[in-house]
Amino acid sequence: MTPTKRLVFMMAACILIITATGCGFKSDPSPTSSADLFEWDSIKTSVQSPCINIAGDLSGNVSNVEEVLFELQKAGDNADCPGCPFKADESFALTPRELGLLSNNGQFTTTICPTQISTLYRMKVTAKSRYFGMPNAVSKEHFIEMP
Repeated sequence: MTPTKRLVFMMAACILIITATGCGFKSDPSPTSSADLFEWDSIKTSVQSPCINIAGDLSGNVSNVEEVLFELQKAGDNADCPGCPFKADESFALTPRELGLLSNNGQFTTTICPTQISTLYRMKVTAKSRYFGMPNAVSKEHFIEMP
């Protein structure tokens, strides 16, 4: 075998080995059953100026929740823009223990006090999964009007 043919053969073998190593990965992990998932049943807000009271109900396997993230965006003139992307100005992260999620079967009430004052906020609540690849529960956007 000539040196050129040997070089071509070795390069082809290397390419084959490199492409074969990537064949095992198909997609991100997914839950083995729907019993591992959780989702928002309801989120209600009320205002006790300058703070916001939030009551929520999370159903499913709440023991898989690592934290609940409350994100606020000052809405201002952008309040009439439902297609605009949500960009949080402030966020508050609380653990399930701080919210009492496990002892109250997924129900909680909490109060957050924004430091950036506005007359109107957009809020989104996310229950983050403790396991990589498991989906988070993300609420729809809520508009909160401050007095």
